[in-house]
Amino acid sequence: MSELEAKLARRARASTKRNKRRDRKIGLPAIVVFWLVAPLGVAGAALPVVLNYGWVYLTFSAILVQIGILMLNDRRGFIRSREMRRAYESRRHFSILETIILFLLIMGDMLVAAYAILMNNAP
Repeated sequence: MSELEAKLARRARASTKRNKRRDRKIGLPAIVVFWLVAPLGVAGAALPVVLNYGWVYLTFSAILVQIGILMLNDRRGFIRSREMRRAYESRRHFSILETIILFLLIMGDMLVAAYAILMNNAP
């Protein structure tokens, strides 16, 4: 009988360890992602104007990163969990203001990229 109890105890410990691993939340809070992506958009808009045409590649990469982050935000959010968000947890999605700021940065980056390309190719 003790062998059966030991086996059941091992199985119970293993199942709780497995459940703890499964319940982990993976990802970064939305505010952290925003403050990592927004300076990239600002740098993409500023560097081709301030320095030279060679920085236009940073502008294109900033546009792609911002579009990718906005798509990720819209589809599933930044923290993956099976549980519903609790009041004390960080936000999983951008607020409407953060989304508008990123859209404005994308449009500004596109305008700066077009300006830099036209000024570089002008006679």
